Amino acid sequence: MTAPPEPKEEQQRGRRFLSENVSVHSFKKGQGGKRIVEGISTAGLNTPAYKLIEKKLELPSLYKNDYPLFSGNYAGPLNENALQHYSYKILDTVKSKDRAAYVIYFRAKRKKAFAKLEGILMLDTLSYAIQYARLGDSGEIVMEAEHQYSYFEEEDLWFPQEQQLFLKPGKGGSNLSLFSGSIALGTVQKRFSILDFLLSPDDIEENLFLKSTTVNFDINIDSPVDIPRYSSMIKVTNEAGNQPPEYWETNRKLEFEDRDKLTHLQLTNTIAEGKIEDKIEIANGLSNGYYPIGFWNFDLSQLIGYNKYQGIRLGVGGETNSAFSKTFKLNGYAVYGFKDRRLKYGLGTGILLNNRTGTWFNLNYRNDIREIASHHYLKGEKEFALLEPRLVNINNYYIHEDLEASIEHRLTPRLESKFLVVRSDISQLTDYSFLHEDRLYQDYVVSEAKMSFLWRPFSGFINTPAYFNIYNREYPVVTGQISRSIPGMFGGDFDFTRLGLKAEYKTEKPDRSSTHLILEGNIAYGELPLTHAFHAQPNNANKPKILQRYAVAGKIAFETMYFNEFFSDRQAAFHIRHQLRPFFISNKFQPEMVLISRHVIGDFRNINAHKNVNFNTLEHGFSEAGLEINKIFLGFGLSTAYRYGAYHLPNLNQNISFKFTFTLQI
Repeated sequence: MTAPPEPKEEQQRGRRFLSENVSVHSFKKGQGGKRIVEGISTAGLNTPAYKLIEKKLELPSLYKNDYPLFSGNYAGPLNENALQHYSYKILDTVKSKDRAAYVIYFRAKRKKAFAKLEGILMLDTLSYAIQYARLGDSGEIVMEAEHQYSYFEEEDLWFPQEQQLFLKPGKGGSNLSLFSGSIALGTVQKRFSILDFLLSPDDIEENLFLKSTTVNFDINIDSPVDIPRYSSMIKVTNEAGNQPPEYWETNRKLEFEDRDKLTHLQLTNTIAEGKIEDKIEIANGLSNGYYPIGFWNFDLSQLIGYNKYQGIRLGVGGETNSAFSKTFKLNGYAVYGFKDRRLKYGLGTGILLNNRTGTWFNLNYRNDIREIASHHYLKGEKEFALLEPRLVNINNYYIHEDLEASIEHRLTPRLESKFLVVRSDISQLTDYSFLHEDRLYQDYVVSEAKMSFLWRPFSGFINTPAYFNIYNREYPVVTGQISRSIPGMFGGDFDFTRLGLKAEYKTEKPDRSSTHLILEGNIAYGELPLTHAFHAQPNNANKPKILQRYAVAGKIAFETMYFNEFFSDRQAAFHIRHQLRPFFISNKFQPEMVLISRHVIGDFRNINAHKNVNFNTLEHGFSEAGLEINKIFLGFGLSTAYRYGAYHLPNLNQNISFKFTFTLQI
């Protein structure tokens, strides 16, 4: 397995893409590893493409169960269950580098399973360590990998010396692009993406391939190593993108050919003419829900929305980016509901206090509406959704006018925190009132102090001169929050405390099946108005017929629970989503089936204090089971769920939901 030969005319002109980096890798048992990138250069780009460091282009260890690469995740040939996945045959015994080795051929037992690798291993006859390996996959993306090891006699150790990865177009089902399928630079094979509507898709040349070579040098074994406990796994130094030519001449271990020099000249012109850097910036912004124009990132979630109370909601909003300032930011939005004929708006500012710890001081003002009994974690994981499923059928809102001050601080790369103080002036949009000390409150003030944290103990993080970000999401993920409403503080009327804790765990197998578990508990004490209580994410419209309730299904919503049916001041919910391996019908048609089970139990201690509203409690436990078939056509799929158990309703159609799903691919 070798790289495809290039025509002579190809060798006489520059490459289509070229990037280099020099890194120092450190590893200590019990503390893990750390990578410091001391040099990085991307031909033609003024700012190095830090995102390339996050791509899985360096070959992983063959000794681990999984073999994750840019093109997918495979079962390693030395997997603990390897004999279930692969068949092996000893071909020969050879002598390599003065050490004898067994030559072993292996191949997958089932080609369509996740263990799709085929290749040879050369194992040392004395230690059974790997001396050499060559393996590949000819699926949706053709992958070929080569591992070469060197023997350290004093330590009696085989250590990786040089690795090569080739990626070539395959059957066409997967994207093979370093930036985006809509951007020609670094793209070998593309798939349909919503970015094609937002970026002008470039033509992708045929017969391209991606080659990545890694050479390890200055190897020190058993030298003292100290891995800082609270450091990010990848650190790009401030000088990495500005190394002089002599630095690269010293550290390059591969010959820098004439065509490589020509590449820099050609790509500089190509990237400038095609405005590639602008497209890369837009693609990165879109993945986070923003569309950058100049110094302003437009928030796509504010452009258009719909719900029963506001009708169509149009607006504009966003925040400044680093082109405006790296230490000061402004944000704001304004939206208008055509049904309630009300303008909602907000504005704020932030000042960076400490770049290393990501410490920001923020001030914000907001005049908007919010769903009754909704609970939001200040430091919850942010996921951009072009279509918010639950918002469509919500009709029970209240007006809140907030003035808040907050501090965000990264205690460690894996532990983020936020402290906020807010005064909220609350006005009702319904006849609801709260009885407290023989007085009925419809309009009131809630003044809260909140502390929230987000803990991702096993995730990988990268720290560059441009950003700090997660690049390898691992589970569990734990989010917690405590809120204390203090009467008299900034005119606050009530005394209550709210606590929330959510834990997520997800396992993903190389065959692309996965299991996602979410456990969440919420509890409140004190003088709690319904606006600040909890609901269980209901997502069923209050209509009698199934098709009248047809809408978009949510990921953690109870699809058969009706809006405003249940409220709690203490509750615990458990969600299970198990996605089966995609059904391979064709390269572009691979629907996914998801099995769902959801449960919640709760209670409300002082239900009589809430006037002009009727709701049930969840002390007997609510359960539903569901089934989804996703990605049937252009990201759309179908969902159904059935309500059973203590809150099963008398008519069958009242217990069934039928909706569609939408999976956005960027």
